[in-house]
Parts: sequence; structure tokens; C-alpha cells
Amino acid sequence: MTGTIQSIEELKGLQAQFLTELGSARRVLIASHLNPDGDAIGSSLAVAAFLTLMGVDCDVVNADPVPENLKFLPGVNRVKSAPAHDEYDLGIILDLDSMNRLGRVRDCFNDIPRLMVIDHHVPHEQPGDLRIVMTGAPATCALLADLMLGSGIPLTSDIANYLLVGILTDTGNFRFPNTTPHSLHLAAELIELGADLPKMAEEVYHRKPIEAVRLLGWALSNFKTSMNDSLVWVTLPLRIFEELGASDQDTEGIVNEILSVGSARIAMILRESAGGRIRGSLRSRGSINVATVAQQFGGGGHANAAGVSFTSSLSAAEEEIVKALEECLASS
Repeated sequence: MTGTIQSIEELKGLQAQFLTELGSARRVLIASHLNPDGDAIGSSLAVAAFLTLMGVDCDVVNADPVPENLKFLPGVNRVKSAPAHDEYDLGIILDLDSMNRLGRVRDCFNDIPRLMVIDHHVPHEQPGDLRIVMTGAPATCALLADLMLGSGIPLTSDIANYLLVGILTDTGNFRFPNTTPHSLHLAAELIELGADLPKMAEEVYHRKPIEAVRLLGWALSNFKTSMNDSLVWVTLPLRIFEELGASDQDTEGIVNEILSVGSARIAMILRESAGGRIRGSLRSRGSINVATVAQQFGGGGHANAAGVSFTSSLSAAEEEIVKALEECLASS
């Protein structure tokens, strides 16, 4: 077990241990967080494809389906809702800071004798026999790229695409402050290996179902503001999803759109699901840390991008978190 990694050199120093752990496994179960994004799906598929090259049997599970904008990736049908087997000798958890964010597939890992965690979030808990956690990394896929490149195992173009989609999405199409020189170097190496960046950017950012566009239009017409327009948010009640024929996946990107309001320092969307759960996505500019607000309600994430969920009503959740975000702004 290792602590949080501070440098690329330290990460490279774990490459041999990473490869040994994978190579000694007989059957591996891979999972990532609820509401998977590009980094979650990309890292899961990359590890699965890498294990296949090593001749190791593996399965990928997730509590939620692959988002529509990632279904262009080859092999996405590899992500299942439940394990194919009863027994695994290694579990790999990717891109999440606490086990409860696995949702209903969490229990699948209870009896697995060894656990590996690879992540770039500030950890809330520290499970795992081998932990490769680097909070300064732009994406879990960036960590995996460093571990896989130069491993002696030639990477396929599919793996290159999986790794690049995680880096692309977690850097916001290379727009966010976590777009480091190293992340761009990794992207270049992956493109050289066959990753198709133009197609990826088109599918992820510029191709949406009509229901998603209608939902975005509704959100842009109904957002609210406070604190001199420095806090911008919108609530998406279940009835709106039903009226527009939209799904939870269609909310992707809405929070970034309302953060584009020039005066906004924090943006949020709260969405109501059919099961009654309220999920929130938070974004911020500069040094404002919305992860600390999310943590007050059992959520988490990065300083400028975090998530949270509630079991209360939509109006009660809105009242609670808006107050907390206003306090965050007032103290910043």
C-alpha cells in the first residue's frame, strides 16, 4: 500500500509493482464511479484491454450505463451491470475517492482478496492493497498512460483511444487549469499510437441527442442567480425530463454552460431522478473550492468540479446547498 504520489517519477517507480500485480492475477473485476464520465469509462476499458493483452481474464462493471456520448468507443459493450463470475482474485477500482461511489456494485468487491485503487481525487478513505493515487494528475487515464507506456507491452489504438478520452474529458477539451504540459505530451503519444482526437472531440462535445439540446435550452432559460450573479444554478425537476423525453445522461455539459456566465464564480445543476434521489454537479472558477461544499453533504471531487447527492426533496436540497455555496463565496 502506498500513500499519495507527488510526482511523475514516483508514479514511474510503481510501474513494476503495477505490472506484477496485474500479471499475477487470474481473474480481475474492474469498476468505477456512479454516473461514469470519460475518465471512468476510459480508464475501465483501458485496464480491461491491457489485461487482455497480458492474457488475464477480466470483467468491467458499473452501476450506471455508459453515457451516450461515449458509446462511439470500441468495446463499450464490455461494461456490464453485474459481474459475469462469482469469484475474482483481484479487484481494480478506478477514478473514485470512496467505495460508496461504486453504488450497488460495491458489494461485488467484498470478498475479493486483493484490491488495487488508481485515482486522482483527494481520498475520503484509503482502501486497497496497492493504492496509486496522485491528486495532481489531470485524469486517472493520465496515470494509466504513464504506467502503460514503456511497459514493454505494445498498446493498441483502442487503448490509446480509451486513455485519451479520459484525459480529454477531465481537462474539459484541454481548457481547464489541469491541462499541464505533461498531459499534452501524453495526448501526443496516444495520438501517435492511433487515438483519433478529432473524432473523439466531435462525438463527446459536438454531437447530442435532440432531447439533450432541448434540456439545455430549458436550463439556459430557467437558471437562477444570487450573490451579484456570482452564483448561478438551475434545478431540473423530474417533470421536465418527462416533458422533454430527456434522461439524466442528457444533463452532461449543462453545468459548464451556465458557468460561462461572465460574472459566475460557481455554477451548479440539481437534477431529480425517478427514484427520488437528487444529484448535484458543482463547478467553480479559480481558487474557489467547491469540493469542500460537496463534502459537507457526503459528496466530493476536485476543487473546481465536484458532485453531491441528496435524498430530500428537490426544493430542500436546493435551499441547503445554495446556502452553503453562498457561504463559500462570502468567505473566498
